[in-house]
Amino acid sequence: MQIKKEHPLERLLRRERMPHILCTGCGIGTTMANLVEALEEGEFDLDKISVVSGIGCAGRVAGYLNLDGFHTTHGRPIAFATGLKLTNPDLTVIVFSGDGDLAAIGGNHLIHAARRNIDIKVICINNFTYGMTGGQLGPTTPSGTWSSTSVYGNYEIPFNLPYLLCACGATYVARWTSAHAHHIKNSIIEAMHHKGFSFIEVISACPVYWGRKNKLRTGKDMVKFFLEHTEIKRHPDPRDALIQMGTPILCGVFVNEKRPDYLDMMKAQLSKKLGISEFRGDGKVTLPEEEKKVVSEMRPPKEIKLTQIKLAGLGGQGIALLGLIMGRAASIFEGYSTVYTQEYGPEARGGASSSGLIISSRAVNMPYTTAPDILVIMAQGAFRKYRKDIRENSIIFIDKDLVRPKNIPNSVKVYAIPATRMAEKLGRALVANIVMLGFFTAITPYFSVESAEKAVKMSVPKGTEEFNLTAFKEGYEYGRQYGRA
Repeated sequence: MQIKKEHPLERLLRRERMPHILCTGCGIGTTMANLVEALEEGEFDLDKISVVSGIGCAGRVAGYLNLDGFHTTHGRPIAFATGLKLTNPDLTVIVFSGDGDLAAIGGNHLIHAARRNIDIKVICINNFTYGMTGGQLGPTTPSGTWSSTSVYGNYEIPFNLPYLLCACGATYVARWTSAHAHHIKNSIIEAMHHKGFSFIEVISACPVYWGRKNKLRTGKDMVKFFLEHTEIKRHPDPRDALIQMGTPILCGVFVNEKRPDYLDMMKAQLSKKLGISEFRGDGKVTLPEEEKKVVSEMRPPKEIKLTQIKLAGLGGQGIALLGLIMGRAASIFEGYSTVYTQEYGPEARGGASSSGLIISSRAVNMPYTTAPDILVIMAQGAFRKYRKDIRENSIIFIDKDLVRPKNIPNSVKVYAIPATRMAEKLGRALVANIVMLGFFTAITPYFSVESAEKAVKMSVPKGTEEFNLTAFKEGYEYGRQYGRA
């Protein structure tokens, strides 16, 4: 009879990464095993699970699991996980990292993800120390205990993580020690089924650093310490969860409540504000019934090469709004892939500002404009700041009364419109950006008049739609004399 030499959970582990490099007695390996057991017993769709980690001993776990894993920079796993979840809401996103990564350098991401009730599952390994870099004092090191940077004992009050997370709005908060494997596994299964921000703190053995400094030199010593100094309650009060030597470590499920998560709140608000029936969270919308027929009859977008557009002016000229409207016209109503960004200098209002747009009929894999093909410039100060971005054979749109382009290559095509003067004649100089939008629409092929007008309606303040559409038409008619770029 042949004995099968296979770990019962091998399909969830990367054999090529074994043996792991975790220290003897470390509680991280135990908790990783609890996670694997939870995923196996819970019968979850493993193709829809992603594990995100940061920097530190616990950050190794994402690489040991045979799942889609992301090893991010120090303190940023929750920020990365938030983007991952909002981009693909069907994913179950797990963050597995340490207390230094999540509660120190990543502390702001932690509290705001809890406040927003982002539907991600956070497993925080709290070993009271920075285990990967030498056992230094951290924000969870208990008062009076020793570390390599508190040789006379810690005199700071540590974070009470369950109390912090409950106060911030997390809807599932639990704590166990690495000696309570069964409870950890069950909590992970519970959190996986919970919709909303879930936080599981695991007080983890670190005999090499924190343990050795505090007379708990082996994994056995630490497990015994945890079992003898733990109090498990059915409904513990998070205010009592501060860890102090000489008092029991309070464990249990501190909160487990239902509340709309971030995506549910976003869907409700955007549906009310924009008049859409559903926001899927993947950057696309389902339009009301009367719009569905129009969308179903839309032809696929024309093939266009990737085009980078830089919009520049002064704070207060509506440069960010101009880019937003262009992006919506190109993406929502024309079907192109777009990326939109904006930039303000420290001067804010009155200082040079810009926004950027990338448009393509194929997927855009760039986060922001790097070498613009087209520049729209509405102030001389902005021209001085961004003239360096003008390249051979590029196209420039300018407000002819406010911008005097100098020292530009002969191959550059310049289109000029008195946008601000035209807006002033209409009664408000503030709509000069919308006049420029109409001019741009008449000359370029990226979106139609109809798409631009729809984007204007959904982007400008309520009650100003008709005035802005008038400004748009003025700019469009002025641009028709030029023909296409």
